[in-house]
Amino acid sequence: MTLNASTDVDRDTHAAGLTERIVEATTDVTGTAAVDLPPLYDVVDPDALEALCDRDAEGPRVEFAYAGCGVTVRGDGSVRVTPEPIDARESTVVDGTSLSPDC
Repeated sequence: MTLNASTDVDRDTHAAGLTERIVEATTDVTGTAAVDLPPLYDVVDPDALEALCDRDAEGPRVEFAYAGCGVTVRGDGSVRVTPEPIDARESTVVDGTSLSPDC
């Protein structure tokens, strides 16, 4: 798999939902078709992520590893996917609530 440069997806430039924007940006970075990526819900609870990151730029920043990449979602719903994975052993907890579906 060849990883490309980081991809930023601004909430205002795409009508797709947060999950779709994460998958789209990940396909851009990995060069992998969306159907070949693992399910996002195996990594993070998309509903919880949507609830946390659909506010404003002052909101939380959530980082997680997905498909070998590092994903950062900001409070305003913008998405950044980088070819460098975030350590999967680190979990992001906001207000005492883990976003990992395994917790």
